[in-house]
Amino acid sequence: MIITIEKPAARCPLCGDSHPPGDEGRGNAVPCDALRDAGDAGARPPGVPIRVQAAYVEARQALRADAPALAIGVLQWLLSHLAELRGVNPALTLAAKVAALTDAGLVAKTVRRELIEQALANTPSPETAWALMTLAEHALARAYLRRSGA
Repeated sequence: MIITIEKPAARCPLCGDSHPPGDEGRGNAVPCDALRDAGDAGARPPGVPIRVQAAYVEARQALRADAPALAIGVLQWLLSHLAELRGVNPALTLAAKVAALTDAGLVAKTVRRELIEQALANTPSPETAWALMTLAEHALARAYLRRSGA
């Protein structure tokens, strides 16, 4: 007989609904659409710097306006800024900064390598922009929305 104990899904800090557990089974709530919508409307979760929130909103608006080159620039700055806030040398490449974010636990080691490679591609394409957005949302959720913080 095998007994499985499931942890209850964590409650979203915005909508109050239960969402599936976050990555690596830590029980962190996965950011919901209500949280993204609130961010687009200018709401800022506690502890998120205004510059970080503004960059996220700007990147989402650029993606909606089909301006991937603009979104790429903003998202590269955002990921770099998150790494530099954690002591990473500003002179390092974006790839090195993403690796540092992975080492710091802000990008899970389970994130597919192909996604990271696409995000770091030197071609300004919509695919690159969306890969960067996926990484940025992942890192932001782990940095600012976890109960324990980063």
